[in-house]
Amino acid sequence: MRRSIAACGCLLLLLAACGVPGGEKSVGPGLSQADLRASIIDDRKQLFDGSLSYAPSVSVPVGGSLRFDVVLTARGEKSRRVARTAVQTRVFRVGGMQGARLTPDSREVRTVLLSEARQPIARPGESALWEWSVSADEPGDYELGLTVVTYQSDTDRALETLNPPIHVRVTVRDTWSHRFSSMQDWLFTAAGIAGALAGIYALRAPLAELVRGRREARKQREESRDGYL
Repeated sequence: MRRSIAACGCLLLLLAACGVPGGEKSVGPGLSQADLRASIIDDRKQLFDGSLSYAPSVSVPVGGSLRFDVVLTARGEKSRRVARTAVQTRVFRVGGMQGARLTPDSREVRTVLLSEARQPIARPGESALWEWSVSADEPGDYELGLTVVTYQSDTDRALETLNPPIHVRVTVRDTWSHRFSSMQDWLFTAAGIAGALAGIYALRAPLAELVRGRREARKQREESRDGYL
């Protein structure tokens, strides 16, 4: 019985050694580290030039919103999709699943993706369109960071990443309604401070009278004590 168990153990070790040739680290079912590297290198060779169209600066009123479009087109035949407000382009390698992300540099600015996060580009002439809604709560100058990635198939492995990211300037304009609302908030705050000061001033006379009365009572006690002695 013991000999049978030992023989089975040796057989399992032999099978395990044969399952990963050359001692390569396994990455996923049936894919070694060497196979993974080879697949990434081969897929990168299949990429082709693309053109990224976007608006480098936008403007939006406080409390309002705008639609920000980014179009990634594989160079070749003219794409049917065109960025409505794009005035600047940048070269980027495409071919496969494309992803884009728009990140504000302040909590005062919000971006909401209105389209699919990942979109395919299979051949020249095809394009991907991303749309975001951009809004802000406070006036000022902000930035949006635009990042685009070409993924390997449906995985999270990046074959190409836009580097450095694109910085989009956002100017948030003040409005009369926002000014009026801010003035109301300031008036409420000022009224609260004024009420607190008025309350302190109203208590000033009773407090002064109380202190004066205590002083006189202490003085009378000291005079009575001196007369007794």
